[in-house]
Amino acid sequence: MNELSLFSGAGGGLLGTKLLGWRNVGYVEWDSYCQRVLAQRIDDGYLDPAPIFTDVREFVKSGAAAEYRGFADVVTAGFPCQPFSVAGKRAGADDERNMWPATIDCIRAVRPRFAFLENVPGLLVSGYFGRILGDLAESGYDCRWRILSAAEMGAPHRRQRLWIVAYSERQRRNSRQVHTGNQSQALSAGQADSSITGGQDVADTEGNAERARLRTNEQVGERRRRSGDSGSEVSDTKESRLQGSDAEGPAQTGGRIVQRSECDWWSTEPDVGRVAHGVASRVDRLKALGNGQVPAVVAAVWRLLSLPE
Repeated sequence: MNELSLFSGAGGGLLGTKLLGWRNVGYVEWDSYCQRVLAQRIDDGYLDPAPIFTDVREFVKSGAAAEYRGFADVVTAGFPCQPFSVAGKRAGADDERNMWPATIDCIRAVRPRFAFLENVPGLLVSGYFGRILGDLAESGYDCRWRILSAAEMGAPHRRQRLWIVAYSERQRRNSRQVHTGNQSQALSAGQADSSITGGQDVADTEGNAERARLRTNEQVGERRRRSGDSGSEVSDTKESRLQGSDAEGPAQTGGRIVQRSECDWWSTEPDVGRVAHGVASRVDRLKALGNGQVPAVVAAVWRLLSLPE
């Protein structure tokens, strides 16, 4: 599929969609450092040659987004999480960094078959999630969502993220019967066991948002009771940094169970500090990594939530 990428960052998510065999046809990223990284990865041959646009609002206002109608099959967007993160003020619609309005404007201009969205789990309980579902429904899209973390793919850190796959009415009609069968098989195989899945054929946006919030709280609480986790995301020990909150069991990646001992990435350099001094553009790199997506997670969650092509 042809992918138009919004909020492309340094390209972690783009490497994930490369695992799916997608072709990049456009990038939108305002950060100058990330723009340089994208340009270099294009020169290196890791990303497809395509224009790099800057501000997403200007991208829509100028008419450039509309030029992708009929050409881009999927719009991907990890729109800024700061307005919804539990680590921030959670100002939502009142936060000037809220780029959801620009994101939905772009989706409406392009009219892709799919929209593939990412944000923090706090969006589910922010009070703004219903707005997002409503905007998608009004634009002719149903959607499915779930939380999937890097730890569930075998990484030694949590990085929990909320993933949303929206699909057009036409795509839903063409795929309804096949999709129902595939989803039943996936659930029976236990592929969606440890995270939250919801949003099948969303119409009642506020009701679904509230049910998702309650389901999120119940499942997170149950997992913490089983593991004895106090709920803190900060740990002082190397062992807990490695194992995260799921220390009671192995990670699952694809169809294979990965034992924690197989991904003990810290043990090879136990005395290396968290801050590497003297590295060029260190602050920019850390910011890009913090905002970035894990490629293996991107590919896995798309396969779990998407309709057949």
